[in-house]
Amino acid sequence: MKKLLHGLSIILLVLLPLMFGGVIVYGSLFQRIDEILSPVRDSKLTGIMTGLILILIALLYLFTLGKRRPKVKSISFESDAGAVSISVNAVRDFIRKTGEEFSAVEHIDPKLRADKENIGIDLDVKIKAGSRIPELSQVLQTRVRESLRDGLGITDVSDIKVRVQEIVGDIPVPHGEEN
Repeated sequence: MKKLLHGLSIILLVLLPLMFGGVIVYGSLFQRIDEILSPVRDSKLTGIMTGLILILIALLYLFTLGKRRPKVKSISFESDAGAVSISVNAVRDFIRKTGEEFSAVEHIDPKLRADKENIGIDLDVKIKAGSRIPELSQVLQTRVRESLRDGLGITDVSDIKVRVQEIVGDIPVPHGEEN
């Protein structure tokens, strides 16, 4: 909502001067500047409306400049010994190393979704051709969950989604079926 209001206020801050500038240029070119500006000079209502519009635009702009929430840069949780914070990059590196345990995984790119209660993980993977995707996905999800729990102490993992982005290489041909 703030982005929308901010965008509208910027558009209005640009459009109003362009409109007034265009009216003045048009009036000056065709010697009709007095006719064009006379309603503004002669009408209090027009002046009041113009002023209110400018005040509204300024307030919208100020309202949308509020403090933005930073993205989660670390994951914090309580352990038996106290508070622990682990950077998101460290968790991603840890998950990548876990993915290297699987010979069928060519590349793994983890993305973390964190809220106050738990984290979710999206694993974008490239796998080798001939891999059984359902079994590999299930084992990968289980292994990542266990690694996070045992290696980092992160137990509040809501879900782990495996998204196969690419299948690389040729499908291996079993022995005896070659031409």
